[in-house]
Amino acid sequence: MSLVKFDIPDATQPLPTDFKGFLKYVTGKTPKLWALFFTQDFLHFTRYPIALILFGRVIDALGQRTPEQGIPHEAILYLLAIFAVLLLGELMHIWTAHIMIYWKPRMRAGIRSDFLQYTMGHSHSYFQDNFAGAIARKVSEVAESALRMHDIVRFQIFFGVSQLLVNLCYAFALNWRFGIAMACFVIAVTAPVIIRLPKIRARSLRFSEERAHVTGVVVDMLTNIPAIKFFSGLGHEIGVHAENAAKERKRSSKLMRAMIQIENLRRICLVILGAGMSAFSVYGWSQGWITVGEASSVTSLSLMLAGVTWMLGGGIVQFVDEAGYISDALRITARQHGISDKPESKRLIADKAKIEFDHVNFSFSDHTVFKDLNITLEGGEKAALVGPSGAGKSTLIAILMRLYDLQSGKILIDGQDIAQVTQNSLRDAIAVIPQDTALFHRTLMENIRYGRRDATDEEVMEAAKKAYAHDFIVGLSEGYNTLVGERGIRLSGGQRQRIAIARALLKNAPILILDEATSALDSESERLIQGALEELMKGKTVIAIAHRLSTIARMDRILVMERGEVVEQGSHAALLSKPGLYAKLWAMQSGGFLAEEGLDLSGENRAEIAIKTIDG
Repeated sequence: MSLVKFDIPDATQPLPTDFKGFLKYVTGKTPKLWALFFTQDFLHFTRYPIALILFGRVIDALGQRTPEQGIPHEAILYLLAIFAVLLLGELMHIWTAHIMIYWKPRMRAGIRSDFLQYTMGHSHSYFQDNFAGAIARKVSEVAESALRMHDIVRFQIFFGVSQLLVNLCYAFALNWRFGIAMACFVIAVTAPVIIRLPKIRARSLRFSEERAHVTGVVVDMLTNIPAIKFFSGLGHEIGVHAENAAKERKRSSKLMRAMIQIENLRRICLVILGAGMSAFSVYGWSQGWITVGEASSVTSLSLMLAGVTWMLGGGIVQFVDEAGYISDALRITARQHGISDKPESKRLIADKAKIEFDHVNFSFSDHTVFKDLNITLEGGEKAALVGPSGAGKSTLIAILMRLYDLQSGKILIDGQDIAQVTQNSLRDAIAVIPQDTALFHRTLMENIRYGRRDATDEEVMEAAKKAYAHDFIVGLSEGYNTLVGERGIRLSGGQRQRIAIARALLKNAPILILDEATSALDSESERLIQGALEELMKGKTVIAIAHRLSTIARMDRILVMERGEVVEQGSHAALLSKPGLYAKLWAMQSGGFLAEEGLDLSGENRAEIAIKTIDG
């Protein structure tokens, strides 16, 4: 049976948003196990103080007899009790140490899994606004931080508190004066630490923020190594890193300065504690308050208490430092999802795959993209989006995929509002072949199978054949088991795009989005792949974003966009038969050289030239 389980059913269940909530989140998973830990810890941590107290009894018993009279029976009983206390403490520790072998790895994996699931449920804009490296660091390190806090709480803070309780109880039992004196010394040692904790936590939080930022900068640099080399930017990037590292170093120095100040003050207080209690125990013996054995126990416990209090103070400081890091991680990862499924959301059922943009209004924070946009695509219709950069083509696809929510209006698929269905079911109904294909650093088999994760090897290979990827794959040393490198860097652009097409073929969704799906192919590969795309598009609703107009001339309808509006629409021939933005864009691409030759680009002549250009 599992010792600890961390079960979050989906990526929408929120994580704790503050440090107090995080502690409940961790301990609430296995409360009985935590109770067991603290019980055995108390027995383990107090074994030596109890043994010292019992040994004081042994000294008193021996002091009542001469060596000739032998060892008193009472002393032997106390020695046996010491052995039993020490043995019980060690056996409990061995038992829980065995449990920790299984519990700690599961705790680490469970927390990391929960944070990863929730973080991946954030909206598209979340990942645009935050460094991927910084997010990855927080997701990975928060589990390690939780384990460090576990060790700090159990083996430093609870260790110190347990021994303090035993010592104080013993001191009060001996004489109330000793109890009050010991309590005063402990307060004097711990008060400086507690008073300065807010400063430690604030500086720890700021240092954690800067450390995560530096990690994000480094990951950003490593991701863009080709650009750095192409533009001889190594020196510049080293300077950027040095500038950010200097800020991190400054924050680190401030944190260390505050911690060292506390440490120095604690050292002085601990010397006073050990020496003061030792002197007070001798004075108590001289006043007849305690016996010689009790004075010996008090002195030994006081010296031990000095070390324990040192560890307790250090544990509190480290605990607050980790609390600052976790608080910063929660601030980034555990914020509320920007886009969430509603409790009543149902799965999308896309049979005909009719798409309607109904009075859509959408804005980014700094500008309006769509204002009262209305577009209807019948099921099975193939439409192309054409327009200059910034016209809103990619944003239209993004809101269809619900990467962003609308300010007003609706997007309907077969009459179902996409805001009222689950995000997973929406995206299951859409296959995307992007212009810039990013692959996982996994095998080619795994990357293609990502389109349909229950597909057999044979189905994966069949999709690769249809995408004209099979031949180059089997030509690789490991074939379909070849690792493609980070983001598919070991493959050419054309090869990556064919993998994306194979993945879409395997998915076989009713809606297909093409973002210039053949842009990275050479002429021969493009000719071959057009057949695969035509087969793929059969019976599907298709939206193609066009950068090269020649690739979409045979679409059912072309939507010409400018500044978030559909300014023209119709077939390729119809749009070329009249002056307008599409005709202008066509002339610019197919060419400017036509105008130089003095050819007539108006009306039927323009359409005829266009068709001849496409047909070869």
